[in-house]
Amino acid sequence: MKACVNAMSNNQRYPIEHETFARLGRELASTADAESAAQIILDAADRLIGWEACYLILYDPSKGKSPRPLLAIDTINGQRLVQRDVSPQSPSKNMLKAIAEDGFVSLYAGFFELDASQTFGDRTRRTLSQMFMPVVSGSRTVGVMSIQSYKRNAYNKEHLEVLRALASHCAGALERIWAQEALGEFARRLQALHSAVATINSSLDVEHVCRVTYEAVRTVMPCNDFVIDGYDTESDEVMPYFAIEEPGRRMFPSRYKADHGLAGEILRTGKPILFNNKQEMEASGIRMEFFGSNEVDPAHSMLSVPMILHGRIYGMVSAQAYAENAYDADDLSLLETLASHAAIAIENARLFHSVQQMARTDPLTKVLNRRRFFEMAECEFDKTEISGSPLSVIMLDVDDFKQFNDRHGHKVGDAVLILTAETCRDCLRADDILGRMGGEEFAVALPDTRLETARTIAERLRRAVEHTDLSNFIQMEGVAVPSVTVSVGVTEFEATVKSLDVLLDRADKAMYAAKNGGRNQVRVWEGEG
Repeated sequence: MKACVNAMSNNQRYPIEHETFARLGRELASTADAESAAQIILDAADRLIGWEACYLILYDPSKGKSPRPLLAIDTINGQRLVQRDVSPQSPSKNMLKAIAEDGFVSLYAGFFELDASQTFGDRTRRTLSQMFMPVVSGSRTVGVMSIQSYKRNAYNKEHLEVLRALASHCAGALERIWAQEALGEFARRLQALHSAVATINSSLDVEHVCRVTYEAVRTVMPCNDFVIDGYDTESDEVMPYFAIEEPGRRMFPSRYKADHGLAGEILRTGKPILFNNKQEMEASGIRMEFFGSNEVDPAHSMLSVPMILHGRIYGMVSAQAYAENAYDADDLSLLETLASHAAIAIENARLFHSVQQMARTDPLTKVLNRRRFFEMAECEFDKTEISGSPLSVIMLDVDDFKQFNDRHGHKVGDAVLILTAETCRDCLRADDILGRMGGEEFAVALPDTRLETARTIAERLRRAVEHTDLSNFIQMEGVAVPSVTVSVGVTEFEATVKSLDVLLDRADKAMYAAKNGGRNQVRVWEGEG
């Protein structure tokens, strides 16, 4: 029906209005689907007034999130078509004006310019008559409705009153349907949260904890970029544990001083941060720390909460969306819950890793202890036996180590061992296996390494230790600082070697040959006799 209300007599109009409102009430009462309800309401507007384009958008200014279009229809080439590309990130000026003025009519003489983001349907022409009306239930605005015509002067104040009455009749039903949907959505989010928390609490791996937290956040709220940061109290630095950039790329940001950035602000205040547009970010005065491949940060909404455990701030969890008005108080509550469990899990993982390290690491030198060295070296030995890949080992022993303890005390002796271990570690490759065998003796397993290369590495270790300066490591006033040297033995796996013990024994014998030959030298095992 395209005829406008003023084309009818009052006697014609009132029965139609009565029948339409009665039918509206029955149909809205029988549906719990928001889009179906919008269709019912806009059909009623068509019967009462008539339109060629229309929309009904849910929007509650008190919540501050992006408007949610329920239904938008335009008449294109004589056909009414539902428009699926209506997704405003923020309320339009007309929506805000409708809420402020309790509805209004706009009439235009011809085509006028309008930002593409504020239009839908056939953008080559403009509706010349428009009405906008807030849908208000009690004191709460739940949305905005608009009906529009391509004809000039199609609407007047009388039409506006009819539209206001329609909005009033449907407001309660829309609020009920929205509340039911919100309840269902919140239940879904809580289920996702419960599942994530159970997984987080059962994990002792930091990367896994962070990944599960990210997946949960992505499920329950908008999340294009994501960050979990820790805090190093000794260096006062933010330590990025986990970072994701759209579209799901794992990023590895560097540490940074905790005097700036979102994490720095949260560490300073202990309070969550919620921004829903760039203006709020800029007004905060926070000097942001950016990561990722974009020259300009695309995030328009940020939600960041502290990870707190036993009253101490361990770091931050932050979800970031490229759309404006992405987050609200419900999102904040959910993220705080996830962050609290993530803090517990990350601390448990850290403690577990620390215990594991203690079980595997020599407490003085921080290299592998004898047991862990054998475990890892045995794996390489087995691989060599199966595949035939080369394997060499080095044994080295600090020369005249007893003199350091006897003449200068155990503190200097400990310093010599630490310095030797650190020097060797700095000279080795990532895949090489360094361990302390006991006392002043160290062993190195060199996977995929032939004897000549192993000899070169051994010589590099010997020279590096010889050129270390113990005075840079420990102060000994009034005493000449002794030099540190090592004797080194090298050998390579061959088919006659049936165990790692035999291979290490050969390297050990070569090392003692170096000691007996004058110390501070490298010897290669050359067979018995």
